Amino acid sequence: MNKLYFTKAEGIYDRLDGILKGLLGFSPQILRTENGKPYIDGNPLYFSLSHSGKHGVIAVCDKPVGVDLELFKNKTHSLMISGFPEEEQAEISDERQFLMHWTAREAFIKMKGSTLAKSLKSTSYTGGKIYFEGAEQACAIYQHFTEHGVVTVCIAE
Repeated sequence: MNKLYFTKAEGIYDRLDGILKGLLGFSPQILRTENGKPYIDGNPLYFSLSHSGKHGVIAVCDKPVGVDLELFKNKTHSLMISGFPEEEQAEISDERQFLMHWTAREAFIKMKGSTLAKSLKSTSYTGGKIYFEGAEQACAIYQHFTEHGVVTVCIAE
């Protein structure tokens, strides 16, 4: 199972509760790992959420999942791009491509249960694949484009 729900950022946790209640038949207690990743104790259902501006997205899956949403802001992001590996920089020529790379990285980090502070420099997205500490990762990347921005879902394989 892999489901993606688009919602408003305001009230996203209430929407998550409603989704989980609909799928599980009860409102689960949501716990958090040491790094802040939300989870349901003892249940094989995984979820992730993201919001940017007034928009939100929730991913629910039967495997570890991460989701990231970023809105178009008509920025160049050149300072951020300069910190990316050369191979990755070569794939980025506009904001849409930057957001594809950024959201893929962040969705992977969320799926992994880490934080940007701990894992961003070790993560890259090149040729449609995620690399962590130089090694290709066993995960599937799905990208969605809306009129407002980019949504990326990363699912463990």
